[in-house]
Amino acid sequence: MRPRLQHIIAATLAASMVSCREELCYNHFGSADIDIEWSVPGGQQPSPSGATVITYDNNGQPVEMFLPADGGSLNFGDNGAQSMLIYNNDTEKITLFGISDGPRSVHATSTPGYRPAPQTLASRHPGEATLNTPDMLYAAYIEAVPDADRHEIAALPVDMKPMVFSYTVRYNFEYGFERVTNARGALGGMAARVMLYNGETTDDAAILVYDCRLDNNAVVASVLSFGIPSFVPGETDRNRRENRAYTLNLEVTLTNGKTKSFDIDVAEQLQTQPRGGNITVSGLRIEDSDSGTDSGFDPDLDDWNNNVDIDLPVGGQK
Repeated sequence: MRPRLQHIIAATLAASMVSCREELCYNHFGSADIDIEWSVPGGQQPSPSGATVITYDNNGQPVEMFLPADGGSLNFGDNGAQSMLIYNNDTEKITLFGISDGPRSVHATSTPGYRPAPQTLASRHPGEATLNTPDMLYAAYIEAVPDADRHEIAALPVDMKPMVFSYTVRYNFEYGFERVTNARGALGGMAARVMLYNGETTDDAAILVYDCRLDNNAVVASVLSFGIPSFVPGETDRNRRENRAYTLNLEVTLTNGKTKSFDIDVAEQLQTQPRGGNITVSGLRIEDSDSGTDSGFDPDLDDWNNNVDIDLPVGGQK
């Protein structure tokens, strides 16, 4: 065989072998190894079942993929990846909106309330939706994904930040607590939505409804929330949040089957605790006149009728 012909055949075979390797290679279009860390205040370790990754390609189109909780490898495909949004995918009371509008439009809200808001609380917070308390939600946003050419793997550490925060709510009774048999609560004025890319809460507010438990001369609850509205992480200016109303409600069922309702202004406490903390109110009373017996009455806890509404002054806080 002529030397020149041998060189042509060898070059053709080599090109064919390279092409075959590229077709078989998982990283044909560039990929990333994502290492997920979960950032939790107080040292508590979350245990999410996995993470959803939404990559926005070079055309701005979202592509949804899934990873284990500790991360893994992602292939970006033909159009690459420009930015990336990641969140835990084991929530049951969270709904996402705005995914097709770009990563800075994606926001989360919780599901509609399992019961209506108390009438007295709704009148104090007109126009606010009644929502369940959200599940624990974490998110991370990568604005610019590092370039990864063919056969290259970009190392990508991801720090998942909490989007939901816990308030420990305590209603202290000074008299008549032994007459309480059941309790449920609500909190008006809280953030209705949170933006996943930076944790900012929107201006719209909601009433959160939740169940409580009885403790030593007190009713207590652990209330998850996006925090207060109009909060931007890292922002120190409180002016646009200080005139908002925040109202804590408690409905209790008494031993005689009647219910009694309390509404307490907690704006002062929440303005200094925009993302979780402790809310405590004191001085609640079940008077002797509230607990008169009705012979033969069978209470129906689902209806919570026969309400007695009490407004407590701000001085009832501590």
